[in-house]
Amino acid sequence: MKRRLVVAAGGTAVSAALLLTGCGGGGTGTTENMQLTASQALVKASEKTGEADTFKADLTVTGTGQGGSGEIRANGQFQLRPTLQFSAKLDEFSRGGKSVPGAQGQALFTGDVLYAKVPQLAKFVSGGKPWLKIDVDRASQHTGFDIQGLIGQVEKVDPAEQTKMFTGSKDARRVGTEKVDGVETTHYTGTVTVQDALNRLDAESREKVRKWLPVEDAQHKINFDLWTDAENLPRKLVSKMSGVQGETGTVTVLYSDYGESFKVNPPPSDQVGELSIAGLLGGN
Repeated sequence: MKRRLVVAAGGTAVSAALLLTGCGGGGTGTTENMQLTASQALVKASEKTGEADTFKADLTVTGTGQGGSGEIRANGQFQLRPTLQFSAKLDEFSRGGKSVPGAQGQALFTGDVLYAKVPQLAKFVSGGKPWLKIDVDRASQHTGFDIQGLIGQVEKVDPAEQTKMFTGSKDARRVGTEKVDGVETTHYTGTVTVQDALNRLDAESREKVRKWLPVEDAQHKINFDLWTDAENLPRKLVSKMSGVQGETGTVTVLYSDYGESFKVNPPPSDQVGELSIAGLLGGN
């Protein structure tokens, strides 16, 4: 339940955690935002963010439950359109206040190829190379492991989809103006039930998210805080959720560099090896 809870709290942010997982500032836009109702502002933020194909995200996921507490810190630069590419890094993964050794790593995705540098996987990489190369289509065909599905989840760090889920809130309100990383923003807060959040998504996205959320959580509430800049783009998002057994999960995402172009370069070929499936499966 704890893992599901963290996913529920963050909605689409979970993918960045799994794989690590600029624009507007100040100006008169914040004043204009103050003239919008909170519900109108959430809709506008979702629409405006949907136009941004690239962005940076710094993610922190924390959770507590019967198994103790845990924390994930990750960051990445993402391009969602016209083709997916990203460069992401898992900075910290801890349980019970202690860092899990070897869990930190990097991931690059470009041209339908995933490159991963994760200490815990090093013994499964051919030639003792630091980087693992996984051809998404070939890996799915030969191993049956749906890496394409995993890659597809990365697209769910899209801030447009996150804010779209929160447009289902019936009690959203404006808190005021605050600075986030030196940028003037308007702060909104509210709650939304899991079901109302799902209802705001298209059919395809809704079905994917339902796989992460147990049915019994449909009426559970997600508490959220959203800070948008003068261009109505999210600069910070905090979402929290509590489970029926006292579990808690919080996801904080800082967004920046909307619309900034970047290029993902594969690691040097002499530093890249293939995954030894036989070794990974114990020789079977």
